[in-house]
Amino acid sequence: MKILIWAPFINKVGTTTNVINSISSIKKYSKKNQYSIDLVNVFGEWNGYEFNDIEVNKIKLIENNFILKSKKNGFLRSRFFSLLIFLNSIIPLFKLLKKNNYDFLIVHLITSLPIFLMNFLKIKTKLILSVAGFPKLNIIRSSFWKFSRKHINKIICPSNETKNLLVEKSIFSNQKLFVLPDPHINIKKIIKEKNEFKNFSLDIPSNFIIAIGRLTKQKNYFFLLKAFKRILEIKSELKLVIIGEGEDRKKIEGNILELGIKKNVILLGYQKNIYGYLKKANCYISTSIWEGPDLAMLDAAFLNIPIICSDCRSGRKEFIGKNERGYIFKSNNLESFMDQYSNFLNENKKDIKIKLIKSKKEVKKFTLFRYFVSVNKLLQQS
Repeated sequence: MKILIWAPFINKVGTTTNVINSISSIKKYSKKNQYSIDLVNVFGEWNGYEFNDIEVNKIKLIENNFILKSKKNGFLRSRFFSLLIFLNSIIPLFKLLKKNNYDFLIVHLITSLPIFLMNFLKIKTKLILSVAGFPKLNIIRSSFWKFSRKHINKIICPSNETKNLLVEKSIFSNQKLFVLPDPHINIKKIIKEKNEFKNFSLDIPSNFIIAIGRLTKQKNYFFLLKAFKRILEIKSELKLVIIGEGEDRKKIEGNILELGIKKNVILLGYQKNIYGYLKKANCYISTSIWEGPDLAMLDAAFLNIPIICSDCRSGRKEFIGKNERGYIFKSNNLESFMDQYSNFLNENKKDIKIKLIKSKKEVKKFTLFRYFVSVNKLLQQS
């Protein structure tokens, strides 16, 4: 089977890792010559990315790489560059699809262009839409998906919550929806990168909690900082380590100063290898407004680190359960957060260990092998 992957991105997001892992899992676990995979490398955004020691055929569409060199942070900039990608890729992508007899086109990011083309192309290629997280169903997206749904063969949802939303809103029929957890966990890579820290001294205090993710509105760091100030009232020596970079960095730095917690907050910026920091943290905290079980959360579960997270929709409640595998608080609710943090502090070690065992067991659903088993079944049945 011939597969074309469409996943252009403006700034690196968690989905880029999912794309790398999804391609790697298919190439690694499938039979020889069972699948042939091409990755659309629109303007060179995939240059330099490693695919877990697997060779991937990247097809460049746009020779002018000014998009790659331009500063793209910020909501308006990212929307502008998404529009440029759409306009500049229409004809090259049209020709690519007409020339090659792909069995499947799997779309992950900036999905409107391939879906738009499939409405008009009379080809046998089957379109699979991979939905990230919990999609914002504004009137434009809802209408476009409804208009295009007869040309979309299958829709991959990362959680049952996402699937139920699309059914409730009458966007897609239940028969077209397929729940497939993202392939976050590459066990071999985690063990390798964790071991790189064995003889490495981290230049941070030993008593700290950690948050990991882009410095953007989605991650809700302003709420986290306000909550951390409350934590300092009962644990004054505690540090908060934040790993990540993004357009809100200056605002976050300003907020740290306003709250008077500068000596307790460490902004480490982007770190290629997070495992050494994560392994030494007291707990992992995620305050996101919208997001599923994110990469760092699953890494924390795999490394036996307690998780405290918001209940934003898209599978977190499915992962944590009723506080069976971590501590979940009502999104943007400070008292709920403090209740769960207190539960974490006061819970005995035996009960915490039981939570950690359960969360590590649950995280196996997100491994590359589990992903391949499910996606292989989907492709064979489509």
